Amino acid sequence: MPTDSEGVARLYGNMAEYESTRLATHPMERELTLRSIRHWLAASVSAPPTAASSSRRRIADVGGGPGKLAFALADDGCHVDLVDLSPGLIELARAEQQERAAAAAGSRPLLASIAVGNALGGPPAALPQGSYDAVLLLGPLYHLLDEAERRRAVENACRLAKPRTGLVFCAFVSKEAHLRDIAVRDPARIVEQRDFYAKYLLDGHYQRSQASHPVQSFHTSSRYVRDFFARHFVDTADLVELRSTEGILGGGLDAKLVDAGDEIVQAWADLLFEKYSVNEEHLGCADHLLAVLRRR
Repeated sequence: MPTDSEGVARLYGNMAEYESTRLATHPMERELTLRSIRHWLAASVSAPPTAASSSRRRIADVGGGPGKLAFALADDGCHVDLVDLSPGLIELARAEQQERAAAAAGSRPLLASIAVGNALGGPPAALPQGSYDAVLLLGPLYHLLDEAERRRAVENACRLAKPRTGLVFCAFVSKEAHLRDIAVRDPARIVEQRDFYAKYLLDGHYQRSQASHPVQSFHTSSRYVRDFFARHFVDTADLVELRSTEGILGGGLDAKLVDAGDEIVQAWADLLFEKYSVNEEHLGCADHLLAVLRRR
């Protein structure tokens, strides 16, 4: 089933305020995702910079919403180009960019570019192919029901990455995330909508019609993620890691950490990143699965 891209854009436009604060209220998703990106960038075998080249890592954040991770990586000194399907979320990113620009000169790094764009439409002309140390695809795959579209989105991301060394980070939502959510909020749904959930457990398609926009999501499992890349990218990219971005604290179990202070948040993030986010028995505890590819 083709993705209703306009519907997805409206969905996120209607929840722009939530998206602007979501990662602040899910500290483990934020911290473990950033740790993975930073770890693999540091481990990258890209050629070291020369006097004639920039030492800044180049990152394309495709589907990065209001840019919360993009700005964090810019703060690390990276050159970051942000693209998102939703004009509403892009406006939030531009507002933060303006706030940073108004700050004391050089005190708050800016994104290199901010633009509306579709992960399925090929890279925007402003994003040079084969030039990025890392490409982030941390949202689009949540909403592509058709596997051919998921494949196209990843192919487009791979084209942006540097040959042989460029990294592509692909995020997926787990079926367990949704099941935990309805167990907390509406446990009767599993019985009242038995046929819907029998199909959902088979294909991971979550579709609902609402007055202002459709809800169209794809949820999956670690087995599917590995099989997907083995089927379609064996000659294009290597899957170098599959990680949970909540460790064992999926389902909002990290909520108490929000007000715990940075030292405590970082200690938990260290523990989860090192011990509880890559082993197979811990992946089912995740709301999000992060696949790390290295382009061949």
